Amino acid sequence: MSNLPNLSEVLAYQNLQVIERFKANHPLEAHRAEYLFTEMLRYLWLCEKHDCDLAQNPNDPGLQFIPVMHEEMRSIDTMWHEFILITRDYSQFCSQYFGHFIHHEPNMRETLNLSTEQFIESLQLFLNYIYDVLGEEVLKNWFQEHLSLAA
Repeated sequence: MSNLPNLSEVLAYQNLQVIERFKANHPLEAHRAEYLFTEMLRYLWLCEKHDCDLAQNPNDPGLQFIPVMHEEMRSIDTMWHEFILITRDYSQFCSQYFGHFIHHEPNMRETLNLSTEQFIESLQLFLNYIYDVLGEEVLKNWFQEHLSLAA
């Protein structure tokens, strides 16, 4: 896709119905609902950016990964689930900002049948990409536990 919107445009999107639904269904994380909604939007944009970058540079070794939700990102994934359930809004959002519906494919690690070594390599490429595109703060926020174990 060549018409990737600016990240700031995507992050300006608001949907109070999704946020309120998340708060009702996940009361222990209600205080983080707005933050998680923003991070979910950021993740969707990152996936689309990766698709664009890969289409332009299909042989770039740094792009040879699939930006899947990792366990550390579970709360962001849960917010995505809440958004998807409001199908009309989710479909309209995807169409407006990305020109197509973004499908959620759970359990990608199992689907891809990656060895532990391949999984770690793919994760490292993904972490590098997040750092390069979104910066250190986002990387730390999404993978704080993983990064502290690796240190």
